[in-house]
Amino acid sequence: MKLPADLAKHSAKEFLQTFENLYEHSPWFVEQALPKVLSDKEHNSLEIFHQLLSEIMLQADQDLQDNLIKVHPMLAGKKAQRNELTDFSTSEQKSAGLNDCSDSEIKLFEELNQKYYVKFNFPFIMAVKGKDKSEILANFIRRQENTIEQERQSALLEINKIAWLRIKEIYGL
Repeated sequence: MKLPADLAKHSAKEFLQTFENLYEHSPWFVEQALPKVLSDKEHNSLEIFHQLLSEIMLQADQDLQDNLIKVHPMLAGKKAQRNELTDFSTSEQKSAGLNDCSDSEIKLFEELNQKYYVKFNFPFIMAVKGKDKSEILANFIRRQENTIEQERQSALLEINKIAWLRIKEIYGL
């Protein structure tokens, strides 16, 4: 796999297709990054490429950020149970064992998802790849105590962690 700047120079279309799902259902981050990636070979560094995407997301207006937050699926939620997640989300939730929850665990996740959504008006977001259910549940419970602004900031940070994990997955790291 070509590194980001090389891939962009080779084919803008292939660049966009490769990275369009780094941010859940929000390809505009990668579209905005394309001109900068094309103009500077330093974006062949995956860390610098991720930093660019992170900055674009964090500097976006609040409506765009809020839309990004709201399109994320609920953990072990109905979309996961019906196999309606993106390939990345499916892989991430599976790596955390969320695809093989017992009935009682599904019920617990549904209750936590509902309580969280009622309080914050967006889904709980956590980079779950490499975590286990107990870590996820502990974070779920702990973060319920946050303010809306604290949780919004946590969601944005977790989304950037997810994007980094997805970049690493694309490159087999």
